[in-house]
Order: sequence, then C-alpha cells, then structure tokens
Amino acid sequence: MDPIREHAIHNERHVKVICVGAGASGICLAYKLQRSFRNFSLTIYDKNPCIGGTWYENRYPGCACDVPSHNYVYSFEPKADFTSVYAGPGEIQSYFEGFVQKYDLSRFLKLSCPVKKTSWNERDGRWEVEVHDLVTGETVQDWCHILVTACGYLNKPAWPEIPRRQDYGGTCVHSANYDTSISLANKNVLLIGSGSSAAQILPAIQPIVKSATIFIRSPTWLMPDISSAAEDFTKDQIERFIKDPESVMRLRQDNERTMNSIFSVYLKGTVLQQQCRDLLESEMKGILDDRKAEESLIPKFEVGCKRVIPSGFKFLKALKKPNVMAVYGGVTSFTSSGVVSDDGSVHDGDVVICATGFDTSYVSSFPILGPNCRNLQTEWAESITGYMGVGAAAFPNMFTLLGPYSPVSNGPTLVAIEAQADYICAFVNRYQTEPSIHSMAPKEVACTEFKAHVDTFMAQAVWTADCRNSHNNHKVGSRTPTTWPGSTLHYLEAIREPRWDDWSFAHSTNRFSWLGNGISQTEWDPCADLGYYIRQDDAGAWGSRWKQNAVINKSGSMAPRELHRQTKLAPDLAQAITIPVQAGDGAACGPLGT
Repeated sequence: MDPIREHAIHNERHVKVICVGAGASGICLAYKLQRSFRNFSLTIYDKNPCIGGTWYENRYPGCACDVPSHNYVYSFEPKADFTSVYAGPGEIQSYFEGFVQKYDLSRFLKLSCPVKKTSWNERDGRWEVEVHDLVTGETVQDWCHILVTACGYLNKPAWPEIPRRQDYGGTCVHSANYDTSISLANKNVLLIGSGSSAAQILPAIQPIVKSATIFIRSPTWLMPDISSAAEDFTKDQIERFIKDPESVMRLRQDNERTMNSIFSVYLKGTVLQQQCRDLLESEMKGILDDRKAEESLIPKFEVGCKRVIPSGFKFLKALKKPNVMAVYGGVTSFTSSGVVSDDGSVHDGDVVICATGFDTSYVSSFPILGPNCRNLQTEWAESITGYMGVGAAAFPNMFTLLGPYSPVSNGPTLVAIEAQADYICAFVNRYQTEPSIHSMAPKEVACTEFKAHVDTFMAQAVWTADCRNSHNNHKVGSRTPTTWPGSTLHYLEAIREPRWDDWSFAHSTNRFSWLGNGISQTEWDPCADLGYYIRQDDAGAWGSRWKQNAVINKSGSMAPRELHRQTKLAPDLAQAITIPVQAGDGAACGPLGT
C-alpha cells in the first residue's frame, strides 16, 4: 500500500482564526493569511458597520492623517491619486475599501458584530467567542484555534472627567465620535482640548463659527505649516503621479528615509533633540509674539514627549483671529449653558466639542478569559505585561496587532503592522504544520524581562519627561511607556524572526509527530524538481544577521550619510521643514516625524 499524504512531514491541519477588528491591522492580517495559506478559515468581527477602524470613526472638522498621504499605505500597495498632502478620513477609508475589494477580503468580514466575551478552553485547546449581531439582535457563539485582537489603541473616546455634563442643554460631542450633521455656522463653540484633534478642529471651524473659545490646559510642540506648496495636489500633479508610478515610489522612499533618519530626536540630550527644540521654539515665538501665549503654549518638556503636530502653525494663527478666545486652563464643570473654567469664569456656548483624545490603557472592551479564569482586562488594568506588541503573558494562542509596546510614535506605523502580521503568520504556520502543538504562549519570565528592559530604556527617552501622553495613558509617571523601545527600523529587525525560546509550547502528542511517515512534501508534489538543491553556485540564504540585514536594507545602494543628523533641521525654516512637492521629480513635502 502506498504511503498516505496526510502522514507526510509538515502536513497542514486546518486552522480556524478569529480576528477582532477590521481596521488597518485586521485587514492586513486577512491579506497575509490568504496570500500564504490554503487550509484555513478566518472570520473578522468588527463592531462598526464599515471597515476602517479609527478612520471610519473619526470625522471631525479638519480631520486628517498626520503622515504624508502617499506614505499612509501598505508598503506593497501604493495609491497614486491622493488629492492632498495629508489625506482626510474619507480618502483613507476609500483606500482600505479598495484594498479589501481588490483582494476579495470581504468574504472574511462580519460587520456590526461586536465581540462580547472570549474564553480559553484548555481541554479543546481553543478560544470560545461570544458575538452580538447588531443587525439580527442574536447572540452568536463561535470558536477558533487562534485569536487575534486588532482593536488598536485609538478606539475608545476619553471623555473629560468634568462634573455635570448631563446638565448642559446644548450639543456636546466628542471629536472621536463626531456627528457630521451638526451645523456650526454662526454658533458659539466651546472647544475643550489642545492636542492633535483640537489643533485640526480650530482652524477648520474658525471661519464659519460666530465665536470659538478653546480651553488649553497643557502645551504641545507644533510643526510649521507646509509653506512651499499648496496642501492640495493639483489635477496635473495627480495625473503625473498616476502616469509615472516611479515618481510616487521616489516620493514615498524620500519621505520614509526622512522619517527613519530622526529617531534620536526621541532620546534626551541628543543633537537632533536640541536642534528640533531650538527650531520649533523660535518659530512658535515668531508667530505668537505674546509673552503669556508663549508661556502657555510652548512646552518645557522635550520635543516628542507628546505627539508633535504637523501643520500646527495654522492652529497658532487661528488663535489670533478676532472670533477666537484662548483660555489657558482647564474646565472645572459644565453648566446648563456652557462651562466653568479654572479661574471661575463662566463661558456659554451653543456647542461643546470635547477633543480630549482616547483611553489608551489597552484594556479590552470585552473580557478575555485565559487559563485559570485569568481576565486580561483585570491584569492589564493593573499592569501591562505584553510581549513586543504581539502577545500577552501566558495567554495561549492569542496575539495582538498594535498591542502594547508597538512602535506607534517613533516612525512609520503601517509597516510595523505588516511586520506583526508576518510574525503572527509564522506562528500560524508552525501550529498548522506541527499537529502535536496544543497551545503556545509568551512565557511570563520573558514578558517580565522584556518590560524591565523597556523600563531601563525609557529613562533616556523623551516619553518619560514631564508630560501627559498616550503612552502613559495621560498620567505622568503612571506606567512604563507603552511604545517600542527603539525606532521602527529597530522594531522591524527585532521582530523579523520569532524568538521561540520566549514562548511556551504545550503538546497533545509526541512533539516529533510532525515528522510523519518519512515522506517529504517535495515527494508529494508531482511538478517539483526532486534535485532542486543541485546548483552552479551558492545562492542560498545567508547565515548571519549582519549579512541578512545588509541584503534586506540594500546596504551600499545609497551615498554615505552623516549618522543621527538631519539636514532638514537647519536653522533656515525653508530648508528645515519643507521640500517642494513636485509630482515629476518625486520630491517630498511633509512632517519630519509621525
């Protein structure tokens, strides 16, 4: 009798995957799985009726991505016809919808289906998932071998802890759940907050409102506006981008090289940190020209402790308009007609916009019950012990996309999502082709030592300066900052290969059962070359990390550069911040960091 194919080495068992979240991360995972695997099923649940995550939810006036539009794409999937330097949520949403359509990913989606609970079943080695279908009203019970949470960290609006909000008689909205049907024309608007969202909202609403009062509790660093080119691409520029894909490629590469060259800005006491601080402080003073405003708006903490806001000088200029009043302080309570500020003054308004950011605690909106009824909600509320942005200590067969310690503020983000999806696929591959594996989870000791390293690193990083930011969940010193301890390029190298010894593997049968009946997969492929290893020269994989890196990063292909310096931070603002955008030559115009 002939051997049985299912008994060959690395036979593929069926793998059932559930992903929670259909934003940029969940969609990327779907693409990666369908590209590389054949014997799997995937269901992506999302609470919203559309894909897109934060780009579906955020639609406040002036909302735009603070990364150059041509770079806010997957590294392998460019888009030539962006209409502006910084894309709004509609264009970004359209990009992801087009991506889903192109690769037929909608077959994996179940929208308007928030996950209510997940529980680990140790006996069966699987996750049981409870879902509420908002369309039918039914509760759905599902299960999976591998659970991936791709909920992001900008999905829970953080309402300000201000008493008597329910007493306010006007319209009160949060920027992260904005009602676009609200008319602000000739209205008196109260804007609470001075971060990234508020800096975009104020210039957008100032021309149409009767008055705008903004409450600025803390300062933030602002980047100059794009000065040498219009924010919108012209019709001719867009057509040239479409006809000349290489120009888009050059633009994207130039922007990425710039963003990846400035990581030392995020380290205390570096040359780039001081250059950037001197430049931004000088330029902000030049626009404000007011001692009180300068003291209230220019930070004492390092550049990058809070997210630097590109095109922020529009915000500063809007503050000087006659129908705008800046209140340098917080809000103590709501009234029936407005709010009361720190100094006791009453401010009335028709509409209150709370641009107060997000809950970045990483605590899930639903219970994640692991072994021994451990609830990840409870554990991470007390102390986060995530693993390199992709896992949680001792929670088996569960992965995170953009989880704690992902590089979300120190370089390009989407490429990090791609790297995380590739990392998860490596585990799916091993689970699928080693049928003895029952479960796999990051070891407690590995997570503890990783967090200890992060804590040591952060002493030299700007995120531990005296400011509230998303990495400390907006409380100075509340926790070890939850961003990656290094640059995005550093993260890509760190996560390129799984550190299998950091993970605990439990087996249901002999761990070597994957060897099977001694027949290779090659012998089961009738079209394979059974002598594939015979060759004229050695073109095999490189055995050392330095050589692998040199090939991947195309070492030797670029002219030598001065390390840890950026010529765009020269004293001359025209050279410091912008390069003209010209569709024909691929020159870049955009922020120095993200």
